[in-house]
Amino acid sequence: MLLLLICFYLAHDATQARTLLLEPVGECQSEDLYARLGHQYFDDRTVWSIIWSCLTTLFACSWVAVHPNVPSAQDSEARILGRRLAMMGYMLLAPELVIYWAANQHFSAKEIATKYQSP
Repeated sequence: MLLLLICFYLAHDATQARTLLLEPVGECQSEDLYARLGHQYFDDRTVWSIIWSCLTTLFACSWVAVHPNVPSAQDSEARILGRRLAMMGYMLLAPELVIYWAANQHFSAKEIATKYQSP
């Protein structure tokens, strides 16, 4: 999924990047840059492109940051994906609850480790 998003981004910005790379490097003011590239380069961002980039960034960051527990052997792929999506939703809506959940698991694991530690 991330590879697809990267390819889409690179394909979309290839024409603008090519324009910048083919121009000779030198000192230029912002007016010169605007004259060289034209108004189309600077007016390229629409409201939809800004919303799309924000949603894509939120999705990618929250998908990578979510580390659910090891699933049971009886869990189906759909159930595992549903749990991960639900945790991602919690992370987007209330990130402090995810931090609380992680801290709760940490302290529970610490308690179990001290309980079963060899004497």
